[in-house]
Amino acid sequence: MGNSVDCWICSGDAKTGEHLVKASDLKSEFGKVSQKEPLFIHTEDERNLKLNSIKRAHSIKSKALICANCNNARTAPHDRAWEKLSGYVRTLENFRSNQIIKLNKVFPGEVKTQMLNVHLYFSKLFGCAIKELDIPIDLADFRNSILRGQPHPYLYLSFGPANGMLTGNTNIETASLRGRVVFATWFYIIGSLAVNIVYALPSEKRRGVDKAWHPKSITKKIKLVKY
Repeated sequence: MGNSVDCWICSGDAKTGEHLVKASDLKSEFGKVSQKEPLFIHTEDERNLKLNSIKRAHSIKSKALICANCNNARTAPHDRAWEKLSGYVRTLENFRSNQIIKLNKVFPGEVKTQMLNVHLYFSKLFGCAIKELDIPIDLADFRNSILRGQPHPYLYLSFGPANGMLTGNTNIETASLRGRVVFATWFYIIGSLAVNIVYALPSEKRRGVDKAWHPKSITKKIKLVKY
């Protein structure tokens, strides 16, 4: 019998890997991927890695496994909310920094609920990265935010034009104090849109946090920032 792996979210039997870039984002950006029409990706270790399938390609999935229930049921509303926001913003005309996104046009009548789901989608992605890369950030707040459907207290998001950044995820840059990460930042890029995901403890008043969004903000609009 093989050794079982616990889901970092709920401690269940983990067998599935989360896409590092959402499959629907990749499909909308690159179209159908097949053996005849492959997608080529670049990593730090390898260039021109050929993908014949977005859904089944392990090289674009996190190695921090989660259980089927967390992947397919618990976090499905988070996935759908991000898919909707991502699709809306990337199809805007004159996509530019300082542009105002009226969230009621994306999520009519349910801005608060669905933007929390967007926040939780990136909580899942960040948690997978922390687990896989063994980053010294406590996973408890990431786990609890997903399980309880509540905002992560220290996780912020901003959105803006990619400005030449390539589709994919950047490395996570961190700042530590006495062996503990107090600030971390990275980008999720899909086509023309870049999302800056920021982890910042209350003491960290750094650049980027002031322009970032958090679910505690009572707003029905977001301003695209310049990176």
